[in-house]
Amino acid sequence: MTRNMKVLLIVVINLCLCAIVSCFMITEEPPVKYEGPHPQTPETILEAFVDKRHINNPNPEQQQKLNERYPTEWLEMLLDRGIFIEDADDFSGYMSIQNSLRSSLDFWKSKPERWRLYGVQYNDRKTYEDAFIDRRIWEYQQLKAAKRKNRNVVWVDFLGADGKTVIPITNSSKYITVNITKHKGMGVGGSITGGGGSKLSEQQKFDLFYKGKHPWGWKIIYVDEANNVLPERPEPISREDLGFPADVPWPPKNREHLDQIIENVTRRENLKEDR
Repeated sequence: MTRNMKVLLIVVINLCLCAIVSCFMITEEPPVKYEGPHPQTPETILEAFVDKRHINNPNPEQQQKLNERYPTEWLEMLLDRGIFIEDADDFSGYMSIQNSLRSSLDFWKSKPERWRLYGVQYNDRKTYEDAFIDRRIWEYQQLKAAKRKNRNVVWVDFLGADGKTVIPITNSSKYITVNITKHKGMGVGGSITGGGGSKLSEQQKFDLFYKGKHPWGWKIIYVDEANNVLPERPEPISREDLGFPADVPWPPKNREHLDQIIENVTRRENLKEDR
């Protein structure tokens, strides 16, 4: 087989694979849409998205469970906030907020700084719940908008001092948020504050902080100490950041090499003082 024929064969195989993948993507079943009537009411929403066998079940025990799981008061509150439930995904997303609200008071006690960051203060229960619900609705709507742009998005992260910088994530995403802190002298370091996918190795982290070498296949999001996304990639940690003289070999190969450099510089400084 000639080289041209091999190339042609590879191209044909790739096209076939793309066609197969596209077929699976096209035939993915869309969520059930709300078809009416209008305007929406809690009853019409439940009729559209909850199994009718449950809706019309005369069993009092089953009816009580249904009311607990899908309280009409919750749906009424959403409608009063101007929410329109377009499909089953919306229904599931908005209904899930009530579950997170139930457990959020305990979460508030453990991490109040996070909710303050999002503009949620605990002044009184009603104020807190309203702010919590508004925030969760906004988060769901950001996820929905991201999915419309890219159907492979499965969730979103929120960065920034106000938690409103939206980072869309897919199942195949491998990303981390990195803060490289540079203070005078030895107060230099880096931290990985979050991310998705598998973890970086210690060598990959070292190469990132000290060499500016990005691991293959990863998206690196640089942030400052307030968790704001930086517009440009910061320079890696340099010998000057660590207060080392210009004749020190740089960048170090790994953590052990850096430790050796620090030891040599310290020994040299001690010899100068002894003289």
